[in-house]
Amino acid sequence: MTVTYEVREGIAYIAFDRQEKHNAFRDEDLEALSVAVRRLDGDEAANVAILSGNGPSFSSGGDLQARLQKSMEEGSTGGRATEREAFLECETWKPIIAAVHGYCLGHALATALLCDHLVAVRTAKFQVTETKVGLAMPDLLPRLGHPAFANDVAMTGRMFSAEEAWAGGMVTRLVDERDHISAAEELARQILENPQSPVREFVRVRRTLIVQESARYRAITGDFDWANSAEAKSAVANRLHGMTS
Repeated sequence: MTVTYEVREGIAYIAFDRQEKHNAFRDEDLEALSVAVRRLDGDEAANVAILSGNGPSFSSGGDLQARLQKSMEEGSTGGRATEREAFLECETWKPIIAAVHGYCLGHALATALLCDHLVAVRTAKFQVTETKVGLAMPDLLPRLGHPAFANDVAMTGRMFSAEEAWAGGMVTRLVDERDHISAAEELARQILENPQSPVREFVRVRRTLIVQESARYRAITGDFDWANSAEAKSAVANRLHGMTS
């Protein structure tokens, strides 16, 4: 199982567990994440969740061969699994805290930003990797932090530190090495001290705004055929070559 789920004292612990690949996402991994998030939605034993990664990283993002290259070969991204609906089409709207260490790149960054809080160790590294492979993700902009910072990291596609993300307004809490789980637990317990109806309304409104913002940004950008773009194919091929050379 590449995504684990357990509940302790009202907190659901959801963790990526493909450690040998820095928890890189294949379709089956995102399907497993969707199952876990939907399980949380109906789990009476849990009122808040912590999403983390086992091993050296939160996640290195989409598996290049299993997702990006496969989409290129199929000529469409339509066949790829996604966790968005599990986060954005809930019944109970329980808060989820991303606890990040190591790498949080590309699709993994988008996943972390679907969560309602982001706790990160100072040494964590983030990247809007999609820019490097020719895929525009403008609907990420409102969740990347302050506009100037968001524009910087989105347009350059550069790696940026948790310290920068904290200063840029993207991170809820910045913590020392190996403290991301305990800090997320502290935040979860503080949330659990409150009546849950207002907490869940905050979650519902926040995630509904994500849906509305995504639709607005996509209406502006239109339908870009990324999987058949020659520029994107070249960028993906170059990254794959960099992995194997």
